[in-house]
Amino acid sequence: MTQGDVAGDWMEPLLAPWRSRRAWILDQQISIAQTPAPTGKERVRAAQLQRVWAADGHEVARDDVGNVFTRIVPTGNQRAADAPSIVCLAHLDTVFESEAPLTVTRDGPRVYCPGIGDNGRGLAAMFVLAQALRTTTVRDRLQRPIDLVLTVGEEAEGNLRGARQWFTDAERRIPQPMAAVAIDGPGDDTIVHHAVGSERLRISITGPGGHSWANSTTPNPIHAAGACITHLAALRDAARPYSMVSVNRMHGGEHLTGVPMAAWLDVDIRSLHADRLRALRRAVEEIAVAAVREESAGTPALTCAVHSLGDRPAGMLDPTHPLMHLAIAATTSVGRTYRPASASTDANIPLSRGIPAIAVGAGGTGGGAHTPDEWYDDTEGAIGMERVLRLILTLGTTRRWTR
Repeated sequence: MTQGDVAGDWMEPLLAPWRSRRAWILDQQISIAQTPAPTGKERVRAAQLQRVWAADGHEVARDDVGNVFTRIVPTGNQRAADAPSIVCLAHLDTVFESEAPLTVTRDGPRVYCPGIGDNGRGLAAMFVLAQALRTTTVRDRLQRPIDLVLTVGEEAEGNLRGARQWFTDAERRIPQPMAAVAIDGPGDDTIVHHAVGSERLRISITGPGGHSWANSTTPNPIHAAGACITHLAALRDAARPYSMVSVNRMHGGEHLTGVPMAAWLDVDIRSLHADRLRALRRAVEEIAVAAVREESAGTPALTCAVHSLGDRPAGMLDPTHPLMHLAIAATTSVGRTYRPASASTDANIPLSRGIPAIAVGAGGTGGGAHTPDEWYDDTEGAIGMERVLRLILTLGTTRRWTR
């Protein structure tokens, strides 16, 4: 594939209007960010975006887990309409709870609001894609359908639930999707082709408890948890640079004057390699068992259980794959230099099922993701939005494109 594939003269009349509609796109992005969508509670935001698509004339559906999706079908070409589709995904959920203040403030070119970039920007890009793909110019040129999917449960405990469900349902359809592109957050030069896998574990430690003075020699679950954390920190250091281990939450004890009966801690393990991920999980479990055994001092007073809070498959798209060639060409065509990246996104799921997949940003810059101080700067937002449009239009209209 060459840069010419993403810079066809026919695209220019479609792209030009969007360059001048930055303010409108940003307004949609802000509206999305101000609609609460905690993981598992995306219904209000999903309904909002479903109404927008329906008002634009799209046939929109929602599945059992809450994903919202529509299909753009080629016109006048049944063979193209039956071809394997290109799937575009953007996640609906945020890490913020329903009661979190979603106040918008501005400081120069920066717009501050929790979720404004992740994934307000990706969802705004889906608005633009839906309108651009629906034009007669595009549908007459399409060589395959384009599926636009707004997914639930991408963040944290969501465990990529929406993407899992959509691609599980797709496995019952023939033909299978040709490729997938996750649109996630700001950015205009990175291409995520290395999916970071993860294991999220909860280590639960329990014991008989007792009075802090009268039963002071009773094994203490919090002491065992502390020892566990110390050893996990050493494991974290040994795992770098291509893997990580982090204790992100902990809790224990019932009251101030008692030996606690229970403690737990949550561990996030991530790696670029599936075999390393499995090895790190075994190491975490062994550390937990050893810490409990040491605190119990030979007695069976403490018990330990490790169970999964979620997992994400690791995977990689070969840098020489045609999808990568087109994504790099789209990046170059807007004047940016491609940068490879690794991350955990909805693209993990199709990659794990043999479907070529990448993740890209939708323009602009941002920072503070997953914090109340998240911000977005749209100064050069049109560049990344154009890259997304060029990439998806090319994937949909290129006649010969193989895995």
